[in-house]
Amino acid sequence: MKKIVISLFLIACSSIANAQLKDWALGVKVGQPTGLNLRKYGDRNAFDLTVGTYGGLLGGTTDYRQGKLKGVGFAINASYLWYAPIMNERLSLYGGLGAQVTSRRYYPNEFAANNAYVKNVGIGPTANIGLEIVSKNTPYSIFFEGGLYAELLPAFLHFSPQLNAGIRYNF
Repeated sequence: MKKIVISLFLIACSSIANAQLKDWALGVKVGQPTGLNLRKYGDRNAFDLTVGTYGGLLGGTTDYRQGKLKGVGFAINASYLWYAPIMNERLSLYGGLGAQVTSRRYYPNEFAANNAYVKNVGIGPTANIGLEIVSKNTPYSIFFEGGLYAELLPAFLHFSPQLNAGIRYNF
């Protein structure tokens, strides 16, 4: 049994030796936010842009100001990331800061007979950490991220968790 474990470990180590990130990546991110993801890699940093929906996974109905945010809205998220490669760059930890603009329906009085809402546009900073796994034999990478969005306007310090996973094509 010991020989099998050592053999599997050596095979795994040899299969990750040549994996590396390319200059650009295009993919899909699912979670909060969900959307198309574009990433431009640098030496040990990256610029990340996601355009898509917001509020579908975490917070379909959320307490907000004096009322509720309901439904799925639109989001644009841009972040600057710093990488720490592990295991010959096949596995990378990263973290970063950015900004996010969101648009969702705000219901000041959710019990009103006319169900009136206001289109709410929010803006604030984001912070996130993640793990990216690069495939040796294909140009694909998968990733898992977590972080926090702190809306500054119009609701000062309205916090929203951000969790997502996805796949990117590196080119």
